[in-house]
Amino acid sequence: MIFIFDWGHETRKVIGPLSQDDLYIKAPSGFVDLVYIKSWFRVFFIPTIPTATRYFLIVAENNQRREISKADFEKLKPLAELNVLVVNDDISEEEYSERRSKINHY
Repeated sequence: MIFIFDWGHETRKVIGPLSQDDLYIKAPSGFVDLVYIKSWFRVFFIPTIPTATRYFLIVAENNQRREISKADFEKLKPLAELNVLVVNDDISEEEYSERRSKINHY
């Protein structure tokens, strides 16, 4: 039986955009995406077991990135998810302002 495996395959999930005003840490640019990247062990080219998860602020234009902690990621995630809604016109500016005031991300 042939057993094909490898590791190091990465999947990327973009949570949403953030501006430098949203952040309490220095970002690589004025606007960044909040992203997590998982590394996988694969069997027969199917991602089977995650081996690592890393969290980043990434500039979309040039892929410049800054790694952040999981705690910082969890603090910023609700705001990034809210920013996606307003960018996609799923909520109004008034609703955005109301929801944003309820998010404690600092």
